[in-house]
Parts: sequence; C-alpha cells; structure tokens
Amino acid sequence: MKTKIQLFLVVAGMMLAAKLPALAASTNELLRVQKNASFQGACCFSWLEKVSVNEPAAVVPVVVTWSADYQSNGYFYAGISLNGGVCQFYGSLLLVPTSSFDNFFDQQSMQWVIEPGDGLIPGKNTFTLCGGSIISDTVVITLGYNTLAVRVSK
Repeated sequence: MKTKIQLFLVVAGMMLAAKLPALAASTNELLRVQKNASFQGACCFSWLEKVSVNEPAAVVPVVVTWSADYQSNGYFYAGISLNGGVCQFYGSLLLVPTSSFDNFFDQQSMQWVIEPGDGLIPGKNTFTLCGGSIISDTVVITLGYNTLAVRVSK
C-alpha cells in the first residue's frame, strides 16, 4: 500500500511539474519596467513598451492590461498600437494630471479587450503602448514602475 501511495505522489508531482510552465506568462507576454521614462508631446506616439502573443489559427480576443505609477502636468491619452498600426483606444484611455508634478506619483490601471475584428492575425501579434497629451506639445508624463501584459482569452 505504501508503495502505491508513493508512486501516486510521484506521478501527480510529475503531472503538476509538466503543467506549471503552461501557467506562467512567457517573457514576451509580460513587460515590467522599473525605471522612470518621460514622454512629451501631443497624441499620439509610441511609448516604446511592447508585448507580444501568438494567436492560434482561429484568432480569439486578447486582454491587454497596463498598470503604472505616473506623474503628469496635464491630461494624457493612453492606448495600444496593434502590430505597428495607429494608436487605438479599446476602452479606458485617460490619465489625469497628478497633484504635485515634482514629487508625487499617481497610480492607474487600464485593461483593453482587443477583438479579432480589430486586426488580430494568426501567429505573432505585438501590442505597443502609445498615447500623448490632449492639450499641447509641452505637456510631460513620467512613467514610473509599470507593467504591460497580454493574454489570449480562452
């Protein structure tokens, strides 16, 4: 009986170990930035942060999530450029000015659902963070710690 239990535990452990890599996000699907980057200008331009995901032959929706600490002296749009296209807004889009641009970071999270009809293709799709000021070319945003992630829906 003891041998059967041990064999069961070994097999169960091997099955779990085989599943763990499938649960983890690949490095292409998740980007964590830990340094400040400032951007200035009117909408819309690339903020250089990007993630990619491989779509199956039958394309399905994806969920792109961005969370950031930021400071800004004006209103900014934030969106996604799909596969190098124009900056699009698939949901949330507005970052408001922070109370004190010199020493205060605010926090914002946005989540966008991108449908197959929005331009997703079978194979590799790349999502680049983009945006810009809605007021003038002189408005500045500084992104602190932030995370950009993409997941294929199931």
